[in-house]
Amino acid sequence: MTPGPPLVDGIAAGARAFASFEDLRAACLDLPPGDFKAAAVAFERQSELTKPPGSLGRLEDVVGWLAQWQGRGMPRLDHVDVLVFAGNHGVTAQGISAYPAEVTTQMVANFAAGGAAINQLARTAGARLQVVPLALEQPTADFTQAPAMDEGAFLTAVDIGYQMVAAGTDLVCLGEMGIGNTTAAAATIW
Repeated sequence: MTPGPPLVDGIAAGARAFASFEDLRAACLDLPPGDFKAAAVAFERQSELTKPPGSLGRLEDVVGWLAQWQGRGMPRLDHVDVLVFAGNHGVTAQGISAYPAEVTTQMVANFAAGGAAINQLARTAGARLQVVPLALEQPTADFTQAPAMDEGAFLTAVDIGYQMVAAGTDLVCLGEMGIGNTTAAAATIW
């Protein structure tokens, strides 16, 4: 496991990739479509394998998706990164969790010691695990009282995630850890 980028007063060192919500929105709307020819090659290969058509279910779709986004008819998983972002949620001040916010820091230490389930899953998959603590000493605001993050804090968090994706990575698996995360997730989808 490697540590995340250095944080200075909650801001990652270096220039931001996105200066505003509008920049981020524009980048998200301008994503490349992927390589449909590579996906077609992957799907065509399915018909050449000794197996009943469709017998691998969704796995066949996943292979086509990987081929499209990797731009290779035979996708590979040689360089897989598991990125777990850890942060403290201010909503825990409402007493919504069975555990105090300090447990987030303890869990990050457990990840670093190799003692969490994600450590074993990443090891079994041959993936590189990186746990990225995001200013654990500064929880977000309690979103029941105010926005959890202002634009600058949000863009900093997005930028840290953006910086963590290494060039040449075949697949990125994202995760998060933070006491209060279930409440934050439920509020986000509500």
